[in-house]
Amino acid sequence: MTRFSTLINRSAKKLADRFRPAVFGSLGLTLMETVIALAMFSSAGTAVLLGVSAAHISSDRVKASAVAENLARNQMEYVLSLVYVVPPGSYASVADDVGLNLSIPTGFTVSAAAQTYLANDGFTGSIEKVVVTVTRDGQSILVLESLRSGQ
Repeated sequence: MTRFSTLINRSAKKLADRFRPAVFGSLGLTLMETVIALAMFSSAGTAVLLGVSAAHISSDRVKASAVAENLARNQMEYVLSLVYVVPPGSYASVADDVGLNLSIPTGFTVSAAAQTYLANDGFTGSIEKVVVTVTRDGQSILVLESLRSGQ
């Protein structure tokens, strides 16, 4: 049995000697591989987070645009139902009319102004340009214009 165990020990020693340069020559290689893998995963995670952030910003802009379009349409319809205002002037805002039961989202404002319009086709009546402006947090995000006759 000692001959057999000596043979096994010698074989194991040869096998260990064969792999010793690969193991001892790669001190720090595992650390470098780990650092590179972490860098790759963190950059991939950053790219995913940037994509999610861009999608969130885009959806916020789309929502704000839809709200602004609805407010502008409501204001224009409201202006057309009011008595003609001689330009230059301004119309009441739909936000001020409590009877309409219309809620304006926080940060949004809507206004309508009557501006002078000169017709080039010989029309002798009074025409005004109605300009509806929707602002969000003080910045104009939508302007809707229409013509209105005073006759």
